[in-house]
Amino acid sequence: MEAPEAKPTAVDMDELKRHFAAFLQEQRYRNTSERMRILERVAEMPGHFTADELYVYMHTKGDKVSRATVYSTLELLRQCDLVVRHSFDGGSMKYELAARLPNHDHLFCTDCGRMVEFCFPQLRELVQQIAQQYSLRAVRHSLHIFARCPRLAECPHRLG
Repeated sequence: MEAPEAKPTAVDMDELKRHFAAFLQEQRYRNTSERMRILERVAEMPGHFTADELYVYMHTKGDKVSRATVYSTLELLRQCDLVVRHSFDGGSMKYELAARLPNHDHLFCTDCGRMVEFCFPQLRELVQQIAQQYSLRAVRHSLHIFARCPRLAECPHRLG
């Protein structure tokens, strides 16, 4: 049984902004134009990105925002579940918009660097069963599977 690759879903920017604004108000943070612009740019980013990649992207678009504001806003977006933060290789943190690919996991080849995002409904069911076994209710999960290409020399994704 093969897990289907995850497919991006459409993003409702107005809904994301409403959610973020409500979170900021509830937590007593200021709702600034810079924070909303960062959310907009996050929604434009394809796939996974670092805070520095977002910062550079924003400056190429003419946005005047400090690196510190990018980092602090990404943390706020993470706290209100609009972005997910990953540490795939123990290196720099990667982010992704949670609404774009909800409920997905990651499979990595440690040889060639290929990453596959996949959805496996039976895995979600198993996560719920595990949580219930400990009298909890799972609200989200994150699974990173590290694997190796069976024939690295023939791998079309091999680096270098």
